[in-house]
Amino acid sequence: MAQGSGLLAAEAYLRAMKRYGVDALYSVSGTDFPSIVEAYGRAGAQSPDLPRPLICPHENLAVAMAHGHALITGTPQAAMVHVSVGTANMVCGAMNAARDNVPMLLSAGRTPVTDSDGPATPHGTRTRFIHWAQEMFDQASTLREAVKWDYEIRRGEQVEDGLARALEVASAPPPGPVYLSLPREMLAEEVNPDRPARAPTVSARLAPDLEAIDRLASALRAAESPMIVTANLGRSATAAALLETLADLWAIPVVEFNPRTVNLAHDHPMHLGFDTGRAMGGVDLALNIACDVPWVPAVTRPAFAGALWEIGLDPVHARYPMRSFQAEGAIAAEPALALAALLEALGPVGDAAPRVDARRRRAVEAHGRMRAALDAEAAGERMTAASASKALAALLPHDATVVNEYSFRVNQARFSRPGQFFGASPAGGLGWGFGAALGMRNAGVPGPVVCMMGDGAYMFNNPSACHWASEAHGLPILSVIFNNRRWGAVRNSTLAMYGQGASAADDGMFMADLSPSIDHVMLAKAHGAHAEGCGELAALPGVVDRALDALAQGRQALIALDLPE
Repeated sequence: MAQGSGLLAAEAYLRAMKRYGVDALYSVSGTDFPSIVEAYGRAGAQSPDLPRPLICPHENLAVAMAHGHALITGTPQAAMVHVSVGTANMVCGAMNAARDNVPMLLSAGRTPVTDSDGPATPHGTRTRFIHWAQEMFDQASTLREAVKWDYEIRRGEQVEDGLARALEVASAPPPGPVYLSLPREMLAEEVNPDRPARAPTVSARLAPDLEAIDRLASALRAAESPMIVTANLGRSATAAALLETLADLWAIPVVEFNPRTVNLAHDHPMHLGFDTGRAMGGVDLALNIACDVPWVPAVTRPAFAGALWEIGLDPVHARYPMRSFQAEGAIAAEPALALAALLEALGPVGDAAPRVDARRRRAVEAHGRMRAALDAEAAGERMTAASASKALAALLPHDATVVNEYSFRVNQARFSRPGQFFGASPAGGLGWGFGAALGMRNAGVPGPVVCMMGDGAYMFNNPSACHWASEAHGLPILSVIFNNRRWGAVRNSTLAMYGQGASAADDGMFMADLSPSIDHVMLAKAHGAHAEGCGELAALPGVVDRALDALAQGRQALIALDLPE
């Protein structure tokens, strides 16, 4: 097996990644990585011509970090793992990225194809016992349902073309993850450094059908009680600003249902909270923007009987097997472009002013009642999920970025700008938040990054791997654990279905009980973190101040909140 000194396909691949805008390679290496390692060795691990390599001790962490990084930059970032077994551990993260429409390059080596011994044996052929057992008939099938596209690059001369194709598909609307498999022999091939290579094709922004926009504008002008529902419109600051203009001008209330970012400032008088189930009564037109599930029909009472319109890059969510929301119209477009066109089509309020003013008064009153109810829920000196969430949101600086994996009560915050908050993917794959926060830190977000997690989600994040990555790569973040020693979602779902059943005898805790609790503080300290527990609301300001001081000094921090059972 001859080994020359020419340009390796692995080198060409990594150089093209950086050239095409991939800044980081989150990697979980294996026996398929030698040529990747050699490429970094030749260029230098910190070479500006290659993506920054970050070792991740678990595949779930690698994908979550790439996810968080891509959320900040809007460009695909890369996670590379070890053959079939590494691919299997990427599936949950791929599902999260797919449902969150995040462009990502997921890749894995492939077990060497050849096992011959002779003068023509390619460099990179099978040399380890494991190379037989790890081969699959169709490695990509493990996660094919969770990606937009997959391919195996078979020739070294094809690496730039294959990579360009992967990245252009990942970024095309609606964006999402793609998967490349890379055989070990292919990465070890020597390629012509002067061969031509193309760049990824950039898709045009998806503009709306103006005839459909005109019909929607006519329906909105005629509506007595319209409402806007959104979850993810705020991924675009431009779209969020246009939403605020539309809500202000036409006095249209906005509800954020299971939001994943800040879509409208929480203190805005047209913000009517986070529960469409309580807000749909009397609504005669619902405009659903960048939201996969605008309400839950089985629990929304009274049932919605008005007209539904939907706007989004994929407004009918074609990759969802079943989705039964019948709409008057579905407009496929970037929300920012659709909202700009809608505002133009609506024109001035004009003769509709009396009706709009009356609607504004009703919305302002409803907003006040909502905030008063939320304040009452968080009142008192007792540490609860609501009171802790309200206190934390008030104590964090305005430039903080909050990543929430379920336990932080977003409705208790007073977030005001897009990018201030990111919520978990609707796929619900636990173990996302910690890694996503680390990826955001690596992407260079200003201000502290704070990851809020339940104790169950914290364990799913493989916390030792995450704390290690934070320390090893100089990515200090603050982790806040809401520790109630249970799977809250499991318990609540059980009691919702069988509140009078046998399972209610132990308060729905069977199969939801996570006691005895682990010592979160000790685990974090083992990785060099500043870590404290906190069970008293009055003590929280001092605890948060010390944690933020640690971040400012470049040290990761953890706060373990002891919540009542």
